Amino acid sequence: MSEFDRKIITDAITRMLARREHSVNEIARKLQQKGIASEAFTPILDEFKDAGIQSDTRFAESRARALYMKGKGPRAIKLDLQQYGVDEGTAEQALNEIEANWFESARNVKVKKFGEFYETEFALRQKQKQFLQYRGFYQDHIDYAVSESSCEN
Repeated sequence: MSEFDRKIITDAITRMLARREHSVNEIARKLQQKGIASEAFTPILDEFKDAGIQSDTRFAESRARALYMKGKGPRAIKLDLQQYGVDEGTAEQALNEIEANWFESARNVKVKKFGEFYETEFALRQKQKQFLQYRGFYQDHIDYAVSESSCEN
């Protein structure tokens, strides 16, 4: 590999990481889309990882926090991180690091979409539950969010 090619790859990775955190798989995919062979960028990407410039752990925490702030549940966040190539252990660690209150988050998402009141009609309560399930919350969080005790009458 020529020094020129190395500079192009290094600059491309640097530009990506300057904007926001990226996972290793995401960087590799973007470089391949630019037509750069994996044999060419893998050693350079390893240098970025070894130097601590690129970190899947930092990426996972950043992404998990952003999705949590958008009202996504733990299941949805884990799936999203897996799509970026983050392993399950790192994803679990990221969820623990953000110190989320999933019960209150589910309740806030429910209130934002459906209002503060407790839904007495079964079909409409099911609709609320399905919405929260779609947002990636677990059943315990959903049950709390739509329960009479979490709603004001």
